[in-house]
Amino acid sequence: MSINQLCVYFCLIFAMSCNLARADTPVRQCANEKNPLPLMVQIDDCNELPCDLWKGLESKIAIQFVATRNSMRQLTARVHLTSLGVTIPFELDAKRSDVCNNLLHGAYCPLDAGEDVTYRLMLPVASNQPEVPTRLQVTLHDAEKADQVVACFLADTRVRKPSSS
Repeated sequence: MSINQLCVYFCLIFAMSCNLARADTPVRQCANEKNPLPLMVQIDDCNELPCDLWKGLESKIAIQFVATRNSMRQLTARVHLTSLGVTIPFELDAKRSDVCNNLLHGAYCPLDAGEDVTYRLMLPVASNQPEVPTRLQVTLHDAEKADQVVACFLADTRVRKPSSS
């Protein structure tokens, strides 16, 4: 094997291992199939469902989506949790639900149609949250356009108590 072949081989192995380490969280389409899925979702370091949400801590959720129109200035996130067949809205404070103020990688609003950006949602998990399987739904809305849905996804999660180590 030549040095060039060896170099290509190691580069391929390195690239594949990086992809495996950065695998996205699998998500499902929301009930209304007209609502677009995000390009990518990463819930903490979760690569297979259900994802663990740790009581008393914050889950980091990165949501990569595409802007649907020009001059998008007001985007809001809404969260719903479904446990034991009951769906309840999870009230996010204004700072967390403001998509424009939580964009990653130097992105900022206004967004233009087709722009690919990533929103970071810090989801607090209450320490009194019941330890049951929970379906998480996150929806991003265009507040200036009659709350039109920009992206929506569902993910299976389970609330767990952190181990005391």
